[in-house]
Amino acid sequence: MSNDFAEKDLAHIGNVLSHLEQSAVGGRVPETGPMARLDYWEARVRAILAMPELPMHAQQQAKDLLARLDRLKGVRRCTTSP
Repeated sequence: MSNDFAEKDLAHIGNVLSHLEQSAVGGRVPETGPMARLDYWEARVRAILAMPELPMHAQQQAKDLLARLDRLKGVRRCTTSP
């Protein structure tokens, strides 16, 4: 995977997370289906982080996405707990 592709993939993942965050904040029913699988998105971000010679700005973007994923997981735990 090239750095250019990695950066585009991080941007795509960021857009997906924005959609999921808006759904969570809006009080809607949590998203379901493949797009809503947070473990899938986390694995993709971690795969990018494991790339050799990933630029620092892309590393930071990936770490920021992981933090957003953690927050989303927390929101989902709160909405699905009795």
